[in-house]
Amino acid sequence: MPFLNKINIIKRRFFTALTKPLKNSNNLELLKGIPKDARLKILITRPNHRLGNQLLITPLIQEIELEFPNCKIDLIVNGTLSEQLFTNFECIDHIIPLPKKPFKHLLSYTSKCMQLLSKKYDIAIVGCEDSSSGKIFAKLSRAKFKIINSDNTNNINKPLHIAKYPIYNFKKALNQNDDLINYDYARLSIKLSKEEKEKGAEIINSFFNNKKTVISIFTFATGSKCYSKDWWSEFYNMLKTKFPESNILEILPMENVSQIDFKSEHFYGRDLREIAAIMENSDVFIGADSGMMHLSAATNTNTIGLFDITDTNIYEPYGRKNRSINTTKTTKNEIIEIISNLSFYN
Repeated sequence: MPFLNKINIIKRRFFTALTKPLKNSNNLELLKGIPKDARLKILITRPNHRLGNQLLITPLIQEIELEFPNCKIDLIVNGTLSEQLFTNFECIDHIIPLPKKPFKHLLSYTSKCMQLLSKKYDIAIVGCEDSSSGKIFAKLSRAKFKIINSDNTNNINKPLHIAKYPIYNFKKALNQNDDLINYDYARLSIKLSKEEKEKGAEIINSFFNNKKTVISIFTFATGSKCYSKDWWSEFYNMLKTKFPESNILEILPMENVSQIDFKSEHFYGRDLREIAAIMENSDVFIGADSGMMHLSAATNTNTIGLFDITDTNIYEPYGRKNRSINTTKTTKNEIIEIISNLSFYN
């Protein structure tokens, strides 16, 4: 194992142990007395720079806005992606972007932390209770109420999905003890505007200029989540054979690589909202567990996530006709059959 990986594992274990004792505020029972129309100032802590992890807090944002329509929300995140992702969320007030690598930008990191500590909030919520830094920022914040975890050892109805359990924690803190395992949780969302959707349609038409259904594929993923060229080449040929009346568009990653060697029509861009608009105008998106899979799930297209090593219960694209497929238990032919059973192919 590389030396830096060993250091990261040790660091992760240290901070996990350090933050494990951190608990919610003792006064959370007072939350249920807050009027629905209260003009609350709320902080969500999710100091992570990855596309998927930032999109995964959008259901929490929507649920908070549903509960307190007049609230204003600040986010503490890493990197600058949030400026694109949350631009159409009217409830978002300020985004505090921490540097991706704090120790290389210590002055900027310290300045952003001081910016956070200078503000008062009504509620601070950890966007992912497995995030040690998220817990620390919530605990250090000047918030009256701090929601760090479910604070309950008997979490029978607690959902497994990473986007759902901060909502579970929020609703438990509000003393809303409904059946939260079957609750209709908000989906991921990027809130595309009408103009953005129309632009996505124009881009699709520039490739195909026909009325056929569109299958978008994303053949890349990081590390061991990336399927081989052989796997994708065979699957791509099967898609073409099974769906000859469909257009196939490959959405390329930032690295501008293709596991099918650019054999299909392909789109390369760095504007995430433009990419999302293309996904929105596709009938189905197929890709491995990645930030792009979550971006697709944040649109209204049918998203199929291919999983090999990752726990589908935690990261699957849920809602609508979205679904995860465990490729260690499902053959390519079975995946094709799943796609063919979608309503627009019947």
